[in-house]
Amino acid sequence: MRQNRIYITGILLLFAFLSGRAQQLRIDELECRNLKIGYEKTLHMIFPTPVKYLNMGDENIIGEVIQVCPSVIRLKSTVRDFKGETNLSVVTEDSRYYTYCISFDEGAQAVYKEGGTMPETAVLPVSDEKLTHVIYPEKIVYVDFGNTTVQVEKAENVNNIVALRAVSPFALQTNLTAITESGRFYTFDLRYAPGCERFSFIVDKQDTKKKQVAILEGRERNTRQKALLEKEISRRPKLLTNIKDEVASMRFCVTNIFVDNDILLFRFGLHNRSQIGYTIDFIRFYIQDAKKRKKTAVQQLEQQPLFSFNRPEEVAALSSCDFTVALPKFTIPDKKVLIIEIQERNGGRHFYYKLKNRQLINAEILFPEIVGKP
Repeated sequence: MRQNRIYITGILLLFAFLSGRAQQLRIDELECRNLKIGYEKTLHMIFPTPVKYLNMGDENIIGEVIQVCPSVIRLKSTVRDFKGETNLSVVTEDSRYYTYCISFDEGAQAVYKEGGTMPETAVLPVSDEKLTHVIYPEKIVYVDFGNTTVQVEKAENVNNIVALRAVSPFALQTNLTAITESGRFYTFDLRYAPGCERFSFIVDKQDTKKKQVAILEGRERNTRQKALLEKEISRRPKLLTNIKDEVASMRFCVTNIFVDNDILLFRFGLHNRSQIGYTIDFIRFYIQDAKKRKKTAVQQLEQQPLFSFNRPEEVAALSSCDFTVALPKFTIPDKKVLIIEIQERNGGRHFYYKLKNRQLINAEILFPEIVGKP
């Protein structure tokens, strides 16, 4: 009997101990910082260490980690003036957890720095009459623009200059953001300014007496080298037969992909089987996600052409043409594709061809010994 009493007493004491532990359990609410986001500008958030986890509360905002600078994320509002609040959760490499309550405000700042001073935001004028050039102190590895009212592209054959032009007049300011190879972050607001007199700007210029401010690609070929490349490409057989697309009797195809040291050369064919001429508005090359995911901003990594051979302005009715475009050498990351976009001016025969990395890495070697000879 005594042993039973001791046993029961032990159970009661253990139960009391566990009950006390349960009563002492605490749940503390983490501080939720308030942030504003607009529709016309991209919001960039800068963290002390790389971001490992990112999640948005609903589909009013989309975002992603910047691959070339993983301590920065970009956010966009998907709708104008969404009501109420949504939330954002972030975990960084140093195991810190951040949470934010986000509401809409078109006049919101376009950059937020966690635990630091906000970078100064200057305003640059842009117009649809002149090109605005922004010259950075280093090679640019990332560029983002708030919306499509401004056309933004890297200057041809130059690593540190961005060219801007307004597509059409706009009322609300948008923004331009760039990151250089050392990780320096720059952001500017852009306003429409017709007839602006200033259209070239140098960022963080160190030496005011130094006139050489451009950083050249180093991939440019001289006239003789280009002629040799063009001749060799013209005599190569067309090996690719399955990389093609057709819209309204207009066919686009990739017939060859060549590699020559640090450049890639794409040989294209355009075949117009209609009675109406095909005028090319523009040709773009950019890398983006193979599939568009919900809650993720679409980041397009532009690939700027270096030079081209026989690039047409128009493909006449019932005719064909072949041309070649040279790009800086690159590969395509997993789950991404290279988009080759060709738009018809004043028409609807547009091409958005998706090229995968396996097609790129099998490029034909095009006499690498030619390049560099005097």
